[in-house]
Amino acid sequence: MEQKEFTDNIISKILDRFPQFKDLCIVKPNNIIDIDYKSKKGKLTFWLTTQNKEITLGFTGDTQCDWHAHMSLFGANTPNEELHVAIDLINDILSEKTKIIHSSIRGFYCIVNISEENEYKEKNEVINVFKWSDL
Repeated sequence: MEQKEFTDNIISKILDRFPQFKDLCIVKPNNIIDIDYKSKKGKLTFWLTTQNKEITLGFTGDTQCDWHAHMSLFGANTPNEELHVAIDLINDILSEKTKIIHSSIRGFYCIVNISEENEYKEKNEVINVFKWSDL
């Protein structure tokens, strides 16, 4: 599958599920589309890209890119699997099922199991937990 076919397929399905992204598509060279979706309070931007024929999601808040994840990290190996994982993750973030963490060291990121977060916390690190609507 070529980049254009991948992007066209993925973006059309993402926009069907999340019509609020429609006017946010940024066409990049090589048939890549980026979507930047700012939180209502403007403290965080959720982004999606189709670069390298894969779906990558991330946050920009404190830095250029606080956090990002390739859908293969969630076990997705085909474009269709990536799409389903991405739709579920986007929905979980925007519906506030998945919490957003802010670390004074690592910036913004999301995590499925918040109880595990203390295992990785550094001594002087401050951790705050947010919902999408808080940001």
